[in-house]
Amino acid sequence: MNYTQTLDLIFQSYLAAKPLIAGKLDRDVRNPQIILDVAAQLDLLPPADRVIKVTGSKGKGTVARLCAEALRPFGKVGLLVSPEEITHLDRMRIDGQAISEDDFITSFEAIWQAVPALEAPQYLSPYGLFLLVALHWFKQQGVDYFVLETGRGVKFDEGGQLAAKLGVVTSVFLEHPTYLGPSLGQIAADKLSIVESCADILVADTQMPVGETAPGWYQKSQGVAQQAVQQFIGQAVDLPDAPCASFGQRQLEDCTLYYEGMIAPESADRAFLSRLIDRYDGSVCFYTSLPDDKDFQGVCEILEELGCDNRHIIMIGERGFLSYDQARTKTLAYEGPYDDVAALQTGLNFEGHRARYFIGTQTFLRLVKQAYFL
Repeated sequence: MNYTQTLDLIFQSYLAAKPLIAGKLDRDVRNPQIILDVAAQLDLLPPADRVIKVTGSKGKGTVARLCAEALRPFGKVGLLVSPEEITHLDRMRIDGQAISEDDFITSFEAIWQAVPALEAPQYLSPYGLFLLVALHWFKQQGVDYFVLETGRGVKFDEGGQLAAKLGVVTSVFLEHPTYLGPSLGQIAADKLSIVESCADILVADTQMPVGETAPGWYQKSQGVAQQAVQQFIGQAVDLPDAPCASFGQRQLEDCTLYYEGMIAPESADRAFLSRLIDRYDGSVCFYTSLPDDKDFQGVCEILEELGCDNRHIIMIGERGFLSYDQARTKTLAYEGPYDDVAALQTGLNFEGHRARYFIGTQTFLRLVKQAYFL
């Protein structure tokens, strides 16, 4: 079996069921116990007192990464994030190093023999299968501590249902309403259900600081991560610098490029963006890619208030397709495959702005990073 074949198997059950579960809520169609039973059968469930779980609508991936870095002086640390940053291999890391293709295939083959065959509309969640692969690899490598970012929810999410010493909730926004909602209250209830499987809980406050060199949510994530690790270890810790998956910049000869993960206006640092726009005398173009299950209108209103160009990008593809009906009513800059870097580079025609700022989901940022930042 090769790497591509493992990915095909990871996604095949979900893709077969997708037409039958379209428009249905996770609580009606998703059963995390299927994967958890396999983990128990293979003796892969990590000891709860060594686990930090992180959920939230914004900052959960950043907090998870920062927690993993801060724990490294205390032992070998396994980290699982969702979704991937660039490739599916970087979903899982030990002491900052992503799993190799060979180890990924070996761990997948070990767990796949225990995975039951299901008929649609039942399905194996891709996140759950990546979790199994990560847990197998972590066990083989003798990991001491486990930092797990949950999927989009908690109550019907495999990672969300694992027992842990500490559960962290970074924020709760109107995100994934067609899967977790539809109301904000239902989304909050899902994410806050993390209390049911954790010995201790840390829920971040709603204050958003104003950032200087990065949006304020990153500063907030640093504070949450430091508090989480201190609460987990029982002593004060230093928070090392760690790469941020959701914000970055790059200076080119004729302009500066930025990217930021943003799916709801609550995480927007208006003051930071306003100062940035002033720095470039208003010559900033935002390229936004938000499907309909995010707070499209809320983000657009903020960008429109700032008075800069805001153009939209629609991503299509078997694994990446979502509805972009709202984006089609706006100025469209590009529509193309969610995983074709060359197509984006060819199809997205920049104009003469001094700064270009990409905003959207992690799937969008993955494409942007490969096209313009690596």
